[in-house]
Amino acid sequence: MNVLDLLDDIKKIDIEGVYESVIALPKQCLHAWNEVENLSIIKKDYSQIENIVFTGMGGSGLTARVIETAFSDKLKLPFVRVNDYNLPNFVNSKSLVLCSSYSGSTEEVLENVRQAVQKKAKWLAIGTGGPLIEEAKKHNVPYYQIEPKFNPCNQPRMAIGYSIVGQLTLATKLGIIDISKEEISNAIEIMNSIISKNAQKIGFQKNPAKIIANKLKGKIIVLISAHHLSGATHVFNNQINENSKTFSSDFVIPELNHHLMEGLKNPKNNKDNLFVIFINSKMYPERIQKRFEITKDVVNKNNIPFEEINLTSQGRLNQVFELIQFGAFVNFYLSILYEQNPAPIVWVDYFKNELSKI
Repeated sequence: MNVLDLLDDIKKIDIEGVYESVIALPKQCLHAWNEVENLSIIKKDYSQIENIVFTGMGGSGLTARVIETAFSDKLKLPFVRVNDYNLPNFVNSKSLVLCSSYSGSTEEVLENVRQAVQKKAKWLAIGTGGPLIEEAKKHNVPYYQIEPKFNPCNQPRMAIGYSIVGQLTLATKLGIIDISKEEISNAIEIMNSIISKNAQKIGFQKNPAKIIANKLKGKIIVLISAHHLSGATHVFNNQINENSKTFSSDFVIPELNHHLMEGLKNPKNNKDNLFVIFINSKMYPERIQKRFEITKDVVNKNNIPFEEINLTSQGRLNQVFELIQFGAFVNFYLSILYEQNPAPIVWVDYFKNELSKI
């Protein structure tokens, strides 16, 4: 029997319940929608907004990438993502700054808040509590305080449903984007379908996520995607790093066609160490689909193994959550293959502790 089918052994590794957060993603989405829908936000207060800045780090910054790539054609205002201490110089009283920190204590985001206040920008907050929410209360600005009852492991990266749907719903209430509850419900249905096919109880031979995770063990992972899925692919990448404790990186077509392919030649052991995952969709423009086919040919000619994940649901939001849900299973199973408790982030915590001494 494959190790990924030994449920009792898996529980001994996953002692903080990351798997429970994986399968709770649909519930997070519905919970977030209902919670934010009940928030009191006066839309006219934001009628003069000319640009939007989303700030956040690590797991709390993933949503901005998803919105930026999946809904670029729906956003009604210029959109900038910030994963750093400093807001862009153009931020002013006609800017909206959405500050996201799951813990509410991320120092970069708190600095973003300070600068937003200094620049007299309108701003919103999203987090579970901490100084961020206290600042929102102090300045009387709208905030979504997450009650993470469907994230039992309490890791920010595993609260992606709260983050994405919470911020999308906030944006919808402000008239920045239009997302309906029906769209959220459809995405939830897709996620539940992915869960039914990749849950722990589904044996290795019939479980696509287990099969791919098995191929990734011992490899440096390269994720390749395009257009509306590049943000969701970064979510996948982030969770591989933090859950599986595995080196991975994500690249986007067409940009990678202008440089990365030349880097496949050296070192000579690339063919032994690398594993490429192409994240494909028939929703990509025809020209992008042709680029995928040629890129796969280049990877194959360099003798580098690859796998293709073909997303089949209809609609961008559906495919975003189809990938995030499937990717969560893959990185969880990969952590089990490495016998790694997926919850702790030892080096991130070490870094933050060392930085706090300065």
